[in-house]
Amino acid sequence: MDARYVLPTYARYPLELVAGAGAELLGADGVEYLDFVTGLSVSNFGHCHPHIVAAIQAQAASLIHCSNLYVTRPQAELASRLSALANGGRVFFANSGAEANEVAIKVAKKRAAGGGGGVIVTLERSFHGRTMATLSATGQPEKQAPFAPVLEGFVHVPVGDQTALETVFREGKVAAVLLEPVLGESGVVLVPEGFLKAAQALCEEHDALFMLDEVQTGLGRCGATFAYQRFGLSPDVVTVAKTLAGGLPMGAAIVGGRAEDVLVGGDHGSTFGGAPVVAAAANAVLDLLGEDGLFSRVEERGVRLEGWLDRLVESGAACEVRRLGLMAAVDLVGVSAKQVVLDALEAGILLNATSEMTLRFLPPLIVSDEQIDRVGRFLATRMSAGSPGEGI
Repeated sequence: MDARYVLPTYARYPLELVAGAGAELLGADGVEYLDFVTGLSVSNFGHCHPHIVAAIQAQAASLIHCSNLYVTRPQAELASRLSALANGGRVFFANSGAEANEVAIKVAKKRAAGGGGGVIVTLERSFHGRTMATLSATGQPEKQAPFAPVLEGFVHVPVGDQTALETVFREGKVAAVLLEPVLGESGVVLVPEGFLKAAQALCEEHDALFMLDEVQTGLGRCGATFAYQRFGLSPDVVTVAKTLAGGLPMGAAIVGGRAEDVLVGGDHGSTFGGAPVVAAAANAVLDLLGEDGLFSRVEERGVRLEGWLDRLVESGAACEVRRLGLMAAVDLVGVSAKQVVLDALEAGILLNATSEMTLRFLPPLIVSDEQIDRVGRFLATRMSAGSPGEGI
């Protein structure tokens, strides 16, 4: 049925999943799988967390939908909490990270329109979504090519190239800079702290908006509520999604600073954005995010995972490890990362390859030491053994 009736836009693995709990997923074949993909950093507190499930069930029994023509308490409370976590601002609720980034783009464009317009600067290799605007913002020409011409008004600079960024500001009007603190889809590429701070300073100097895409990095993944907080930054706009509603579709743009008053009635909308059930789920996620010691545990488990990956480098099976919190990647040497993913599947472990050579790890934030060690031992054994026809 899937092959016949679903558009073939995904490279699926030969696995049907039917249930999940914590860091484990159950296949239709009866096999339990340790999940180090976590729905691409969506189920960060594990699958079917009882607190999130209870919140969904309770809200679904009272009010599922009423549209944004009316006020609902779950949405208003969620907006208040997100604003507080981001040190102020108002929130627009959408259904995905791409939609949240659309809001950021529209805010930047409308604000700049009154001053003669301007470009939005993003990074090469960045990923901001698959709508036409967010695809245009994405710094990956190979993703844009089938849909050319993409939208004008975006300039892409190399990661960490402060000179290139300064040149864009010097050569013309810049409306905003939109950055991921860590480029997740390109293999957990950490943007240098100095570059991030320089970008913020340039935005302040030239009255451009400083906007951060925290769709994958936000809400605990990187050992803080938002990754930018680890670098002492103060963005005007922050976008979040993925884990925000614990597995239900929700995105949000937290719009503050110089951007807070840009959008007014009729400028944007969403039929389902911030609906009661997803808002209730998101409030439950924020409850879990506020648990004492969470961020220190995330960092501790991240260090443990990094230790296993460093062993691959020491053995010559890998050449580089990159990590922030529980977001990590390793570049393999002489072995296909995609083949390792298939081998892991046979071993009951779900991994993700972002390229032919790069494995990305996004375990749930509630992962145990024993579960990390299981993945580490698998990698050590797999990489020491190699595969027929492959060298290490």
